[in-house]
Amino acid sequence: MNLESLKKFIKFGITGVMNTLVDFVVYSLLTFGLSVNLYLAQVVGYSCGMVNSYVVNRRWTFRTKERFFSGEALRFVLLNLAMLGLSVLLLAFFSQTMGLGSFFGKVASTCVVMVVNFVANKLWVFRNTQ
Repeated sequence: MNLESLKKFIKFGITGVMNTLVDFVVYSLLTFGLSVNLYLAQVVGYSCGMVNSYVVNRRWTFRTKERFFSGEALRFVLLNLAMLGLSVLLLAFFSQTMGLGSFFGKVASTCVVMVVNFVANKLWVFRNTQ
């Protein structure tokens, strides 16, 4: 990995932490503070993190030259809709099937989705900026 790729990786990681915090804060406020259904809270929290992710990654991490609404944005939305679906399925699996509860189920599903999301963003969404 060259120095430029390492910088992008670190920036992507920092951005991912910010997105995850946004997601977890919104999810926690909705589920624990307002007693919203955990799946609805997952959709809303993930969506808030996704918006933050696109704005920060396109401006700071990958410094894209594409217009804000572009093929890149479409790929980002499609990928994140798939990741949202995966996160809801994993949340159900970890929280109910595995019996981890809503918080630890969220942690486990987030870990899996973060890895898949990073690889897909690097190889597909922001591929023209590598």
